[in-house]
Amino acid sequence: MDTEAKAHALERMTDRIDRESRVLPYRWGYFQGVALIPWSLFLVLGAILDLRKFREDPAYISAIVLLIGVVGLPLGLGLLWKRKFALVLVYVTFGLTLVLVAIKIPVASLHYKNEGYIGSAFSEAEMLLLWLCSLLYYKKRRAQFR
Repeated sequence: MDTEAKAHALERMTDRIDRESRVLPYRWGYFQGVALIPWSLFLVLGAILDLRKFREDPAYISAIVLLIGVVGLPLGLGLLWKRKFALVLVYVTFGLTLVLVAIKIPVASLHYKNEGYIGSAFSEAEMLLLWLCSLLYYKKRRAQFR
């Protein structure tokens, strides 16, 4: 009796996921997963190179970017494979990006008048908006992940 109930519940859940998959296409997840892998490699490489040279920015900014890149690699694969751990990593990436923006905006405003300073927090703010929209997108499609 117990196994019958479990099998019936599993069948209902599979049917619901199939229905939602037909109604809610997963194009953004595939696109973001494919784009996130090279982007993460780019972030990791850029952060490593940035940590090796002298800059006016604190080193922990590059360390946070490095961490975002390292988290982005399994996140990209998880989004492509529709794994549940990817949902957690979306929240982690959003949180890391929020921390980066919270640190980068005061640093950029301190050096605003410095003509030799090329840092800006605009790209980080765009990244925060992108991850906020992605967070909402994946929250809707939570049932499609295994």
